[in-house]
Amino acid sequence: MTDFWLPHLAFTLLVFLLLSRLRPGRPWLLGTLVAAVGLSLVPLQGLTLALQLRTYMGDLSISSLVLLGCAGLGRFGLPAPAARDRLMMLGLFAALALLLYPASLGLSYSDPYQAGFEPRPLLLVLGALCLILIVLRSWLGALALLLATLAFALRFNASENYWDYLIDPYLALYSLGALLALGLRTLLSRGRAALVSDTRTAA
Repeated sequence: MTDFWLPHLAFTLLVFLLLSRLRPGRPWLLGTLVAAVGLSLVPLQGLTLALQLRTYMGDLSISSLVLLGCAGLGRFGLPAPAARDRLMMLGLFAALALLLYPASLGLSYSDPYQAGFEPRPLLLVLGALCLILIVLRSWLGALALLLATLAFALRFNASENYWDYLIDPYLALYSLGALLALGLRTLLSRGRAALVSDTRTAA
């Protein structure tokens, strides 16, 4: 059953977030959400559009669905995560991506993905990280870890590997790209501030 509704949930959230950007405003949000659900169920060549998209994209991780869901709720007025919360969440998933994907691409002799099939040590490490995030009040990253772990325990996905619940290539690229963009903006901002300061000093 989850093989059916998880791809439809992912499709609905993605389409809703895209369409709500094109026509912002609360009066349109509920209709946009209903339209996104309807589009996910449209049949095409024996499969719904959501399942068609899944054949090209694969499954999103539970963490990605949590973050997309939070973004969707933000359209309805849920307060956006604080900058510090978002930064810690990006750092968490960027670190997981750097741990997992270079090895998966053959750039390392270790194979952390294999550990996801018997993930007790991984669960302990990520449980400790989750507690740290809760203590630091980084709710977004903590929520993503908690729900991904719960979904793994309940086998919400077809995968038997814990990593597939935690992270996917799209979340990895988003986290790394957002951190890189943030770093570049910070450097440019500091450069402009230094230039203005030098100009004022010279004047």
